[in-house]
Amino acid sequence: MNAPARLRMVRVVLLWAWDPIGVRGIPKAVGEYDNYAPAVLEMLETGASDRQIADYLTSVVRDRMELRPNPKADEDIAAMLRELYALES
Repeated sequence: MNAPARLRMVRVVLLWAWDPIGVRGIPKAVGEYDNYAPAVLEMLETGASDRQIADYLTSVVRDRMELRPNPKADEDIAAMLRELYALES
């Protein structure tokens, strides 16, 4: 899978599985998490641990969105991203 396809995969996971603000399925919100996808992809490509990816997602929710984070859910998303990335690399 090439880099643009891997980035699309991360974008889809963030929108449909992570979705901390609940915009899944709203057409106008399809790009809501696009700002975070490149950082996540870079973490996957450089071998960051699931914990590091989850911590990043948690910090986004807590610090940028100013919402209550769900670290367990972020751990699950990190594991999902890692599995999908491994399948496509």
